[in-house]
Amino acid sequence: DGLDIINISDLANPTLTGNYDTSGLAVRVTLSADGKTAFVSDYSNGLDIINISDLANPTLTGNFDTSDRAYDVILSADGKTAFVADEDDGLDIIDVSDLANPTLTGNYDTSNKAISVTLSADGKTAFVADNTNGLDIIDVSNPANPTLTGNYDTSGNAWGVTLSADGKTAFVADNFAGLQI
Repeated sequence: DGLDIINISDLANPTLTGNYDTSGLAVRVTLSADGKTAFVSDYSNGLDIINISDLANPTLTGNFDTSDRAYDVILSADGKTAFVADEDDGLDIIDVSDLANPTLTGNYDTSNKAISVTLSADGKTAFVADNTNGLDIIDVSNPANPTLTGNYDTSGNAWGVTLSADGKTAFVADNFAGLQI
């Protein structure tokens, strides 16, 4: 079904406002700061960039077909760079400053399967839930040449990651092993 846009102004009666049927399996979505563009990790179809300025009629603006399966996406603070957890291909760093023509800036090939990604507040560090490899900490201050800063091998399969408000603690959803802090 792709991207569903749901009106929740009446919490007891949510209604479908619009839909964009992506060609892949829509896994995660994040929005541009102005709320006019949705970035969808679309599994085998890569990164879909969807114009949602008319919520009832979303349209595809651009696509970057990643080399593996796009699981997660997060944007830089300026909205010009998308960071995509691309399973076996690791972390893809994509220039989305031209929404219709996104281009690959850099890649860090993690040692397992990149499933989830988040950024530090300053945007210089990516934290990647890398399945059986745990948490990868990647310096992305030079997006064309990302480098591994560190790794914490969790006891399970890292599938999700978020940071505390002060950025000093990573919370990792570690599949059957539970929440790792």
